[in-house]
Amino acid sequence: MGKEEKNIQPHYIGHRERLRKKLLECSGDAFADYELLELLLTIAIPRRDVKPLAKDLLKKFSSFAGVINAPQSELLEINGIGETTVAIFKIIRLSIVKTLKDKVQESSVISNWNELIDYCKLNIGNKKIEEFHVLYLDTKCHLIKDETHSIGTINTSSVYPREILKRVLEVGASSIIIVHNHPTGDPKPSTADINITKKIEESLKTIDVTLHDHVIVGRGNYLSLKAFGVL
Repeated sequence: MGKEEKNIQPHYIGHRERLRKKLLECSGDAFADYELLELLLTIAIPRRDVKPLAKDLLKKFSSFAGVINAPQSELLEINGIGETTVAIFKIIRLSIVKTLKDKVQESSVISNWNELIDYCKLNIGNKKIEEFHVLYLDTKCHLIKDETHSIGTINTSSVYPREILKRVLEVGASSIIIVHNHPTGDPKPSTADINITKKIEESLKTIDVTLHDHVIVGRGNYLSLKAFGVL
């Protein structure tokens, strides 16, 4: 009787095997968010039933994307989540960001606008602190560089048009797009957002460089100041 009890596997082992088989045989559309999370969690936590943990993560962060983009400090507040799991989530997020950036660099960002927005939303859309980025473009509107200009609340003391002009000349950009995030999730522009956009546009005109747009990203959404009528 004792030998038979030792051979009994935990119930979740069979479940994991079925998930792995499904992964190899089906497309991604066949998976619910909690199933994808389960598969990732089994790598970080190999000897535990992780289905309840996957559902706890979704309850707090709403979706698979919400979990992958969640801040490390908030993930570690979840009972059962350790640094190994956080590292795996970060690898997934960085891999997606890198893939999107590579795709954006393949052609003109103007004709590849949806991919650019996806990249910007994933790159900084879920951050808790505002980041102001400048995307420097060549004569064919291909991305040369995406650089962080400043971190913190956007205002005239944190964003320097003259520094952007200097960098434009250094990298040989013909045009730029500026992007920043709103940690509140609401991409509606503030008066400061509008004012700094106009100042940067006027500064760029002195060296015949175009400001194509100022994009504000939130959690899963965005706003174009060009479409908003500012540019």
